[in-house]
Amino acid sequence: MVNTPEELSLILDKLNDDALFTLSKTVTQGLKKSNTKQEAISNIIKYSPDEISILRRKVVTKEILFNYLDNRNIKINLPTTKNLLIDKIAEIWSISRLCFSSGNIDCTENLHTSIKECEEENFGNDINQMAHQFAIWFYNMLNSGEFGAEHFFPDAQLKFNMFMNEECHKNTIENNPKEIVDFLIATCQQNKLYLNPNDSQEGLQGRIDPHGLVVILVCGTLHSKDICVGVFEQIFALARDPTSDNNWKIKNTEINLHSKNQVNSTPRLCDSEFTSKLLMLPSE
Repeated sequence: MVNTPEELSLILDKLNDDALFTLSKTVTQGLKKSNTKQEAISNIIKYSPDEISILRRKVVTKEILFNYLDNRNIKINLPTTKNLLIDKIAEIWSISRLCFSSGNIDCTENLHTSIKECEEENFGNDINQMAHQFAIWFYNMLNSGEFGAEHFFPDAQLKFNMFMNEECHKNTIENNPKEIVDFLIATCQQNKLYLNPNDSQEGLQGRIDPHGLVVILVCGTLHSKDICVGVFEQIFALARDPTSDNNWKIKNTEINLHSKNQVNSTPRLCDSEFTSKLLMLPSE
């Protein structure tokens, strides 16, 4: 049986010190300092949502993954891609490959095959498992500022609403994925915001709309440094892009940020104004 923390340590040890300590700071949101290289590796493994999310980090390059497999005498058919290398590592580690890449959103199998795998592994509701994986991926990427325009369709739409001091600041961006990404990252960085999703069943769910889009609703808390400063809710529509290896991308999204002096409970879907739209759609 493969000891995945030990194998991850071997891969992370190939990073230079600057990349390693920066990644550790990103993963721990700057809340846990790493004084040594080994501490940095340990913190990255401990506080990352899963093994695959570590492998998909930009600093973990295709060359590092290829050399890891080559050192294990595992033959790789060339030419190859980073996604294929990650798939091979997931296979030899015997871990789930239902995930979203740091490039295009990508399920390595088609949606129905991935759903079947989830059911066999007792993950529960298929679409909700996909919603959970997506939420972990998306907010991890957003909080670290590591995602890009390639995660959206060219005609993607963002509706943004920030409620603060009884005022609502609205913004809509259409047909410009780069502007969407720049706006979301700038909003988080300028306001020093960290979005923490409620990843329980009460905090996120998924549905399929009549056109085959996967609709995902997430709610959670807003943090600035170590202070909770409000709550958020966000709804996404995902679709496969036939021009990009049939990978999943974001078709549209709408987000509400609510500034609050005090948050007394964990945000739940039953408190979201988007919930009625979601519950009208089938869950399978």
